[in-house]
Amino acid sequence: MKKAVIFDKDGTLLDFEAFWLPVARGALTELAHRSGVPLGAVRAAEEKLGITAGRAEKNGILCAGTYAEMAAIVQDVFAAYGIKIGAQEMYRKVCRAFGDHMYRGEVVPTTPRLKAILDELKGRGCKLFVVTTDNREMTIACLKALKIEQLFDAVCTDGEGYPAKPDPYVIGKLAEEYSLERASLAMVGDTLTDLHFARRGGITGIGYAKDESGKKLLSPFADRVIGDLCELPRLLEQI
Repeated sequence: MKKAVIFDKDGTLLDFEAFWLPVARGALTELAHRSGVPLGAVRAAEEKLGITAGRAEKNGILCAGTYAEMAAIVQDVFAAYGIKIGAQEMYRKVCRAFGDHMYRGEVVPTTPRLKAILDELKGRGCKLFVVTTDNREMTIACLKALKIEQLFDAVCTDGEGYPAKPDPYVIGKLAEEYSLERASLAMVGDTLTDLHFARRGGITGIGYAKDESGKKLLSPFADRVIGDLCELPRLLEQI
């Protein structure tokens, strides 16, 4: 049976906080400035997005949500300051602002051996996929910066006309296009969204967490939890 692995990008392949915290701060500051709201709106939006004391909550919207959910939060925060912006317009503004501030993020792999691990899986004949709620432009840019873009058979991102995680639509799409049995598919991710996606799609869910609090959060919803991607090749042999 051919094995296949679906990876979340942020927090699994890419160090989430090193990249997204400076990008989010830059984007929110620009949105506040252009909309004429005080900088207090930035702090309020960060809190609602799940950014607290310079850390990102693993189950917060910034970590586990979509651009549409982030836009709804910014829209709500700005409305409290008397700035009314329609949902579609705010969505466009948020997507553009995050893209414009992508340069602020530091692209750091979650493990120094990331490429070697992926190379090993490819050498075993595994199909590799990325499924993320990030947009395609930023996703491809990050994968290129990590020097791993060429290792993936398909990259599925937000805004491509199909439902975002945790809706399992993409699992069925990949299984059909690549003639894969769901029993051969595993999802590796660091959020509950990833694990709900795996469970709803009828595939193995592997949680990825480096600290005990993260492992405790993911364990009830995961088939397995790993603390280092180096564990993945051996674990896949057992599934």
